[in-house]
Amino acid sequence: MQEQDAASNTMERTLELSRPLAFLDIQSTGLDPDSARIVKLSVLRIDPDGTEHVKSVTVNPGTPIPPGATQVHGISDLDVMDKPVFRAYARALADHLEGCDLAGFGIERFGLPLLLAEFERNDVDFVVEGRAVIDAMTVFHRLEPRNLRSAYTRFVGGKLPDTDDEAQGARNIYAILLGELQSSSQVPTEPNEIAAWAKGIGESAIDPDGKFIWSDEGEALVNFGRHRGERLAEVVTSDPNYLYWMAGSDSFGPEVRKIAEGAGNGYLPEREPKPDPEPEN
Repeated sequence: MQEQDAASNTMERTLELSRPLAFLDIQSTGLDPDSARIVKLSVLRIDPDGTEHVKSVTVNPGTPIPPGATQVHGISDLDVMDKPVFRAYARALADHLEGCDLAGFGIERFGLPLLLAEFERNDVDFVVEGRAVIDAMTVFHRLEPRNLRSAYTRFVGGKLPDTDDEAQGARNIYAILLGELQSSSQVPTEPNEIAAWAKGIGESAIDPDGKFIWSDEGEALVNFGRHRGERLAEVVTSDPNYLYWMAGSDSFGPEVRKIAEGAGNGYLPEREPKPDPEPEN
């Protein structure tokens, strides 16, 4: 009976607001707050009395939307072609968020820095100090810790073994990976495919880190940084120093550096044609 009462009390818990709380959902051209631009912004503002206010705008980012970003949020260059730029909404948005605490999923690392950058580019003052910033992703990770111990409990079961086996730590990791494979058919079984899947890299990736990808037309595209979504052939002409920097930087893997060096020397990667399907008997 006590357990039922505890469960009931948990279900009835809700937010206690003394000021409005605005939930932000931001779609963008990329994942780097310094170079990305907002494509769509939705705000759900909850007032202390429970009243809801919804505002949602799609804007022209003033820069091409990379294919990878379109795959995530479904918004293409064609969709924003006739839309106003962010500046058209910046002041009204800041006023709408005046006096609000802020919430989002991943808002601390990405959403809020991107929004602040957009406000700054458009000369709109927006002060975060004094506001509560709630990141639902951080709360999630606090409730479900992302560490070896919790992974073992979830995918293997029980507690981490306490033995004198010098390789026990490595065995634990092996057991976790096997448990992950068994927990979902989405996880591939071949090592290279697992590594790519874990990083969110699809079949279009040219290199193991997905810094370069194939377009639908079979052309090499840059998939990160300020040239994300641009054809590698165009970057060779417009910003060759960028490729020279990549080729000489230890921040990139050997295959990425090799592609950048080759492109800088006039050798662009070429996609091998897919083999014809086996004829059905």
